[in-house]
Amino acid sequence: MKPAYFRFKLNAMRITIFALASLHIALLDLSGQITINSEDMPQPGVTYNIMNATILDLSLGDQSGENVVWDASDIISVSEAPLSPVSMSEASLSAAFAFNSPFNPAYQCDFFLPTEFPDLGVDLGIPLDGFNNFYQTDGDHYTIAGIGLSAAGFDLPVPYDDIDEILPLPLQFGDEMTSSAAFELELAGILSYGLVQERQVTVDGWGTLILPDGAYEVLRTRTELVATDDVFIEQLGEPFTIDREQITYQWWAKEKGYPLLEITEVAGLPLLATFQDFSSSNGFQSISVSDVQPFPNPAKPGQYVTFNKLSEWEVLDGSGREIWRGKAKGFNVPASLNPGMYFIRGESTKAILVIQ
Repeated sequence: MKPAYFRFKLNAMRITIFALASLHIALLDLSGQITINSEDMPQPGVTYNIMNATILDLSLGDQSGENVVWDASDIISVSEAPLSPVSMSEASLSAAFAFNSPFNPAYQCDFFLPTEFPDLGVDLGIPLDGFNNFYQTDGDHYTIAGIGLSAAGFDLPVPYDDIDEILPLPLQFGDEMTSSAAFELELAGILSYGLVQERQVTVDGWGTLILPDGAYEVLRTRTELVATDDVFIEQLGEPFTIDREQITYQWWAKEKGYPLLEITEVAGLPLLATFQDFSSSNGFQSISVSDVQPFPNPAKPGQYVTFNKLSEWEVLDGSGREIWRGKAKGFNVPASLNPGMYFIRGESTKAILVIQ
């Protein structure tokens, strides 16, 4: 009877150990389902080390669900693109009145982010220094409430007619959100710009994201964006409309502000990728993707595309074959050009252009 008794004891111990191990794994799985709150969004006074990048694993966007491991350890840094949110205490008087006033709580913001104004390829007759996006994080959504256009030393605030809700807060696995946004900017006799857009957000995954400097517990969001930009530049004489459709995947972690990894697809192709680099040495390649700014991007056959800071350029297809070259500040997209991703290359610079 003694051996049987010991066998019984051994089996009981095995069952107990297995049960404890299973419970431990279950607890780890549950802990992996993090929740993103307001304090995990971007914070003023912090510089986030964002890197433009090239993605080698094109299947990262396809991986969703529970306890997923996204391996982006082979991501390639291309150039630095740091983001530094600014406290509302440093906003101009006009912007503070629009976006930091207790009398207008619906538009009260937590920080703003300075952004360079794109080179439109024409002299507008007024120095446009850039613009600021004004963000809200202290509420039930992460939003853009409006912009501030800096021109000739004056900051013109433009509140969104329909505030752009980017994410619901708190953010948890399985959450879904549909939102819309709209605003109009009017500089009489110079420029007008109108935006109408819709976004569909799904928190479609949780798990572990592996970057070159380590592994992080994350939530993954998938955002479908459909937007229409109506632009009129007085010097060009004719208004034009840009229709945009894109899918953006973002991997969010606790206390990291911006997504650890972001991939934007246009026409099914990964157009843009960024990630946060927490290593002491970035080791990025000396290739600038910000010097050349194609506009509009994506473009359609027949549209005129402009870009800045290039005196001579060539256009390559996805296989590296030269399509054509030129020396002007833009070109008409040939009507016969197939949809896809193309590269604009100048001396030590390159950019990506998507043709729809």
